[in-house]
Amino acid sequence: MNTLAPQIRRSARRHPRGFTLIELMVAITLGIFLVGGLLMMVQSTRSAFGNQQLLAQLQDNERLVMTFMAEVVESTGYFPNPALYSSTNVFLAPSGVFATPGQAVFGTYNAAAPGDTVTIRYAAGLNDNVFNCRGLTNTAVGPYDVFVNKFWVDNTNPNNPVLTCTVSSTVIAPTNVPLVNGVQSLSIQYGVKRSIADTGSCADTYLLANQMLVSDWPNVCSINVTISFTNPLNPAGPPIPIQRVIATMNAAGVNS
Repeated sequence: MNTLAPQIRRSARRHPRGFTLIELMVAITLGIFLVGGLLMMVQSTRSAFGNQQLLAQLQDNERLVMTFMAEVVESTGYFPNPALYSSTNVFLAPSGVFATPGQAVFGTYNAAAPGDTVTIRYAAGLNDNVFNCRGLTNTAVGPYDVFVNKFWVDNTNPNNPVLTCTVSSTVIAPTNVPLVNGVQSLSIQYGVKRSIADTGSCADTYLLANQMLVSDWPNVCSINVTISFTNPLNPAGPPIPIQRVIATMNAAGVNS
């Protein structure tokens, strides 16, 4: 009698069997779902990080350009040594866009993008700590040099419009200085005093450039600047505006 057959059969029953095709397919499917979920989490994290970077860059651009514009606009009408000079003999007219003696600001209005322009002038004494929009001081012209700074949006490349300053002076030929990208439009309102009886403020109304009278321009005492930036998270959507009212040196604080 063959006594080895039962032992062989018992040994075969104890031998581990492999995975079936169905089990392998289920395992592969679960693995794919797990890997897909992990990839989605990684992509979501990368997207959130990228959006935060874009928003941070937008905030930096807004802060930079408003600080820069404020430095220039606040200097409107400045001139050194008022004991020797006056606004009318420093800021002569007609001169460029300035039609009235003493006039230190002028602007144009455009309802559509790229919007308005604003031109500022002030006199920097020799070696004064007064900068133009190129970041330069007057180191060559005495007793003073009149800086003219024009802010406007250059949309030559409609996909990347640039807020630009054109600077000129007695010794500086008109030079375009790009300031910041992604600016769709510039909007300017001018604070003037129309009511002589009102002595509570130097400005009782804000006007667009096309609403200004010739007699209003020498009396601008504040400028309301609105800069509209392209939304970095939705470039085709509405722009993101930033606004600031900036007092001008030539008339701020004058009540009548």
